[in-house]
Amino acid sequence: MKKPRLFSSLLPGLAAALLLLNACNKETAVPAAPAPPASTVFTTLRMGTVVAQGGVMSGGTIAIVKAADGSEHVQFNADFYTDFHTGSLGIYLAKSNALVRNQRAADPASVVRVGTITQSGAQLLPITGTSAGFSHVILHCDPAQYNFGAAPMQ
Repeated sequence: MKKPRLFSSLLPGLAAALLLLNACNKETAVPAAPAPPASTVFTTLRMGTVVAQGGVMSGGTIAIVKAADGSEHVQFNADFYTDFHTGSLGIYLAKSNALVRNQRAADPASVVRVGTITQSGAQLLPITGTSAGFSHVILHCDPAQYNFGAAPMQ
């Protein structure tokens, strides 16, 4: 009777997981959204704290803010961080903290891509349309289709 080899049976799955996570560690040239004028005053609509997902270190606070012209933005505060090295992450408004791909499969309107980030810290992404009806901001590795974190917005 052959003994099962635990390591050799886990190796293919571990290799696949590492490849997927490494997909977000590749350097990506993504144009930054133009920043609003420094004199722009924002009203905070909702705030949330990032909860790490999938073993990826992420944290800090995020707000959904509104400018005087009515435009809405996702505002990452100075304490925001995530572990994406030199890669980029997609930022989504979503109706839950579930994987973006699962939410999209259940209802394509349940997630909306806001933009891309390439660093931790304070930054601002414009929202096309409105944040109404969305309860979470998701940090998402698009190539691996994997959530790095989610902030419930209250």
